[in-house]
Amino acid sequence: MHLFAIISHIRLQDVIDILFLAAVAYHLYLWFQGTKALKALIGLAALGMIYTVAQLWGLFLTTWMFQILWQVLIILLIILFQSEIRQVLERINPLRAFGWRRNFAPAEWIRNFSEGCFMLAKRSIGALIILERSDNAEEWFTGGMALEAIPGPELLQSIFQKGSLLHDGAVLIRGGRVVLVGAYLPLSSAEELPKTWGTRHRAAIGLSER
Repeated sequence: MHLFAIISHIRLQDVIDILFLAAVAYHLYLWFQGTKALKALIGLAALGMIYTVAQLWGLFLTTWMFQILWQVLIILLIILFQSEIRQVLERINPLRAFGWRRNFAPAEWIRNFSEGCFMLAKRSIGALIILERSDNAEEWFTGGMALEAIPGPELLQSIFQKGSLLHDGAVLIRGGRVVLVGAYLPLSSAEELPKTWGTRHRAAIGLSER
């Protein structure tokens, strides 16, 4: 009877509230799936259940220790998972939904750039190339050398040939120009990636995740 009484008093606002929280929890799971942050959230949920049980059973010492532990954990989570927190805040930015972003029209450089990529593929030469659009990707890079050039076939083959000192790094293209070469990217922390993939694959995925 008590359950039926609760159901009969459910308002439209309550249904919207439940659906909203369910959608938020689902999207958080999708964003953090396969990352270390998801494991941390599961661990926090387990600690929260233990804390709740300790309060219900009147375990004073355990409850007191958890109250101190929560204060320290919040600070540690902000420090350790600042990248993931930043991703979530950027994705829920309302300006992105209204199209507040830079739009680049197709240009002539794309034809030469595509030709250079196909030439690298025919010669089985791997390349890390980042096309910057609305987000600033350079903040995730380490090292690298500034350059101002058109991304044509000759330039790409010169950079990514195995004898070049810059072939292991990434190339950043901004506004139809190569602006950075030989840069290092953050590696992906996903554990389900194939063991045969090297650092170049993990670097490409790592930047995509961020």
